[in-house]
Amino acid sequence: MKKRAVNYPIRKTIRFTPTEVEKLEILLKRSAYCQTVSELVRDVLFKRKLTLNTRNESLETTLVELGLLRNELNKIGVNINQITHYFHMKGGSKERVFFLKEMMPHFESAKEKIDQLHGLIEGLKILK
Repeated sequence: MKKRAVNYPIRKTIRFTPTEVEKLEILLKRSAYCQTVSELVRDVLFKRKLTLNTRNESLETTLVELGLLRNELNKIGVNINQITHYFHMKGGSKERVFFLKEMMPHFESAKEKIDQLHGLIEGLKILK
């Protein structure tokens, strides 16, 4: 925790209602620079610039979904690469047909995930 650069020798007492204290605590949590309620009140009282951190919860859930989709697409891609590797290693046509049949469900699941991804991207366009 950083040390204060200014010493405050004069003490004043202020009384707050419980709802006002809750509002101050919420502001303090969102404040970027204030570490105590006293600092917050001084900044507000003397009209200093107060920087608040906000977060968009709808965007946060979308980002989580995008991360999950990225992981699933990555796993599908790894499966397709492994099957392709075995496909090229085997010389016979029967084995190649087998590997092609193995690959089709992975392509279909990748298409579903890509469609979900397009839906999320369209949702992000609406948020802006």
